[in-house]
Amino acid sequence: MINLKSIYRSLEKIEKQMKVYELIDDDPEMKMKALDNTIKEFDLIGDAALEGIKDATASMKKIGSEDIGKRIEKLTEIN
Repeated sequence: MINLKSIYRSLEKIEKQMKVYELIDDDPEMKMKALDNTIKEFDLIGDAALEGIKDATASMKKIGSEDIGKRIEKLTEIN
């Protein structure tokens, strides 16, 4: 499952970094640091999404189409 809390926290950090970037007028080094922090947070969001996709894929592999067919068959027999 995708950890939405961590994604939300990263989005909050990105928003703060962008505000910092806008406030820095004449310090290119600090602007680069703010942009670097923003990129790192986007990277964390991508990692969290990728882990969620991996978990979902693993779950789907465990279930398998044969198992789903058997479960549907059992449900139709009950009715």
